[in-house]
Amino acid sequence: MLDDINMKLNSKSARLGTTVAGVFLSLVLLLGLVGGCKTADDTNPDDENPVVTEVTYPLTVTDQLGRIVTILSEPQTIVSLSPSNTETIYAMGLEDKLVGVTTYCNYPEAAKDKPKVGGFSNVDAEAVTAIGPDIILASNIHASTVIPQLEQLGLTVIAISPDNLEDVLASIELIGKCLNQVKKANSLVDSMQTRIDAVTSKVKNLSESQKPRVLYIVWHEPLMSVGSTAFITGLITAVGGVSITADSAEAYPTIGLETVLGANPQVVVVGTGMGSGADAPLLFIQDEPRLANIDARINGNIYSINTDLIGRTGPRIVEALEQLAKMLHPEIFGAIS
Repeated sequence: MLDDINMKLNSKSARLGTTVAGVFLSLVLLLGLVGGCKTADDTNPDDENPVVTEVTYPLTVTDQLGRIVTILSEPQTIVSLSPSNTETIYAMGLEDKLVGVTTYCNYPEAAKDKPKVGGFSNVDAEAVTAIGPDIILASNIHASTVIPQLEQLGLTVIAISPDNLEDVLASIELIGKCLNQVKKANSLVDSMQTRIDAVTSKVKNLSESQKPRVLYIVWHEPLMSVGSTAFITGLITAVGGVSITADSAEAYPTIGLETVLGANPQVVVVGTGMGSGADAPLLFIQDEPRLANIDARINGNIYSINTDLIGRTGPRIVEALEQLAKMLHPEIFGAIS
């Protein structure tokens, strides 16, 4: 999720919304950790690893960029600088504490009504300062400029930057700890882990020949897919598939039609958004005459998935995992509608 984002994708992501370029923000959104301080009531002397349900302040944590941050008191107001973080706050039932979000925070619907502090990459520091939140939940895209700027203004910033499913769960636990909401975080994580296990347990023993070759299409002009460090590549692997571009060192490599023809993908998954032209990559793979004979086209195994769902490393990533599982293994999980 993902410091596997280059400047080219960052610039394109800022134009997301209801336009064709909306696909690119989901890449940016393709954007572990700490324990807790226990109280006497939370500790069972017979437990080697007692469950921690409450923290004390000042609280020092290490965020997902490896930064050591001290939170002086329990935060009562939160600003989220990414849609993933916003979705996590809502999923934990803490939306009343959320006092600022980005213009791209569109889920759940109520998030659209929260005060805005700018876009995803172009945060309005003055707007954040005017709100004066107790804590700011940022992303790796903010590491070089936004986080230092906000910290110079005396604000407390925690960076959330998951690279894989395990990191997503850890990020929720970290947020729960920072906000003294460990029970809510643990409950959410347990629910997500159960759903993840329900998928991965059914594909873990598949032979290599049972794992379909998969092409994930980010964009079509130029044709862009996902490489070894991209979050989506990990999801494909987790559901028993093999990305045909998994060996690429680039997070989002540009590939030629020759590469697709040579790999002959058995399944094609296309990230699509909303608004005019957002389904252009899907139409491309369905209609491109030079790709008419790849297995995915012949067998009708071409699918689309909402980029907000698969590109945000928050609680809904489990839903994306479940959808991918049906696309790659309908014989196990049932056909996707």
